[in-house]
Amino acid sequence: MRTYYWIEELADELGIPLATLRHWRRLGEGGPKSFLIGRRVAYDRSDVTRWIRAQRDGGRR
Repeated sequence: MRTYYWIEELADELGIPLATLRHWRRLGEGGPKSFLIGRRVAYDRSDVTRWIRAQRDGGRR
């Protein structure tokens, strides 16, 4: 299993529009931390898990 999601996979996994992830990425806030592999946007699975937990806990860390 890969340790990252491609942006399209994450949008599908979270059930949110791809445009929303792109918007958050452009703003640099509002979503899990992203990075590039070549020209493709990716998200580390552990970063996504932490982000989901933070959303669940109301932003508290």
